[in-house]
Formats: sequence, C-alpha cells, structure tokens
Amino acid sequence: MQDIAGKWVGTIHGTNNGSVFAEFIIDGGRLIGSAQINDPMLGVGVYSVTGAHEAKERIRLVLTPDQRTHLEGHGIVTVLARRPSSGKIVGEWRSTIGTAGTLAVAKLDSHPPHTEQRTASTTQISSRTTMDKTETSHSKRVKVFVSYSHCDESWLKRLRVHLKPLERDYALDIWDDSKIVAGSTWRDEIDLAIQSAKVAVLLISADFLASDFIINNELPPLLNAARKDGAVIMPLIVSPSRFKSTQTIAKFQAVNDPSKPLNRPPPSLLRRRLLLACHSGAR
Repeated sequence: MQDIAGKWVGTIHGTNNGSVFAEFIIDGGRLIGSAQINDPMLGVGVYSVTGAHEAKERIRLVLTPDQRTHLEGHGIVTVLARRPSSGKIVGEWRSTIGTAGTLAVAKLDSHPPHTEQRTASTTQISSRTTMDKTETSHSKRVKVFVSYSHCDESWLKRLRVHLKPLERDYALDIWDDSKIVAGSTWRDEIDLAIQSAKVAVLLISADFLASDFIINNELPPLLNAARKDGAVIMPLIVSPSRFKSTQTIAKFQAVNDPSKPLNRPPPSLLRRRLLLACHSGAR
C-alpha cells in the first residue's frame, strides 16, 4: 500500500460531476490524507480521508467533510475502488446524503516500473540510458496546463477561482497563457508549458474547436503526452459544441456531461446553489 502515497488527480461522475485532487500518506501502516472535490456549480468541498485495502488491489476510502463542507449539505463519502495499474485508481462512490457515481484518478508523480532485467555490462548501460530517458520524460511533467480560446476568457477566470485552493494548499503549478510575461517569446513559453504538463484541462466550446492554433499546435503534443507519458486529459464543457463528434478528444471522459455545458446549468443544480448561498449567508 506504500505506493499509494502521493498526489492524485482525476474526475468524479454521477449525481455530481467534477474534478478531484487527493494526497495520501501512509502513517503506521494506515492510509490517511485529504481530498478536494471541485464541482463546477457548487465549488470546492474539502474532506479528510482514511483508507485500507479490502483485498488485493482493492481499496476502501472514507472521505469525511470538514465543517464548512458539511454545513453546505455534503455527507460522508465512501469509495470502493480497484487499481488497474500502479498509477491509476477507478471505482464507485456513495455518500450518506444519497448521491453516488464513479471516479477515476491518476497519480501525479507515478513512474512506469522497470521491466527489463539487467545482465551484461553493455545491457546495463543501454537499459540505464533508456530508463533515464523514461524517468526524465515523466518527472518533468508537473504542471496543470489550461487550454482555452480567448473568447472563453471569462470561464478561465472562474476556473482560476476554483483551482486557487489547490494552488495554495497543494502547491500545484497551474499554467495558462496569462502567465506569459512581457518580452518573452510567447510561442516558446506555451511549448515549454505543454512539455511540462501532467494534466491538461481543456475548456471546450465552439470557439475552442474553431481555433486553428489550439487544434494544430496545442492539442497534438497534449494528446501525444497522454499516449506516451500518461498525461491526463480533462475536457470541461463550457458551452455547446461538436465535442462528441471530435474523435481526437471525445474519447476522454469529460468533467461534466457534454449535454449539460456550464452555460446551461440544470435548474435543480442552480436552485441548490442558491439555497446553499442563502444558508451560508453569502451575497
């Protein structure tokens, strides 16, 4: 269970949809940690986590909300999951308030196992060189890269608000092109950020899919990073588009239901958000 220790990022789906960030440590043989679930409509929920192995490669996690999250109406969440590989956890979740769904997370600092046995000295050198290249490729991927159309800048600003707690509490390096400083070569800055991306958040809209720069320059290296280095692609559907018809990215599970983009919130979710705001005294 020791290899579970570290930072994990992914998505939840079901009665609630959103992104999740978790960090685990092993203390005296027990798994403990914290998690933040970012619902695009309801904001960030903060939980403490305890866990144990139920059986080989199966995990049971219990997420207990902090006081603020509990007051906003969230319950205790139980996760029953399995590990299809050392760097992935998939499973089902259910809360004490009746919500439920599925989740999938990937480890931010995972590395592929070394599979070749070293024999002769020449084989040792060749194998070591190959492994060094693989480790370098993975270890340099530490950023969360946000790809978006400038027509959707208002959604980028809202996303930054929701991700700010993760930057502050977990020192995540979240990058978008607003961080390009005056005088630098903007194309080189974007390329470097993509090369360092472990997670790519795509703000999907008609403008996003219409952008030649995104389609021709940002998406190909990001998709290549997902295929070769295990980078996580997280589409966030902000407005109606041809996302489902765009084969290169439609195969990735979106953070929210593509038929329910963020600019068309379901009335029930909107009512719930208003009730929570009134309950907490927000203005």
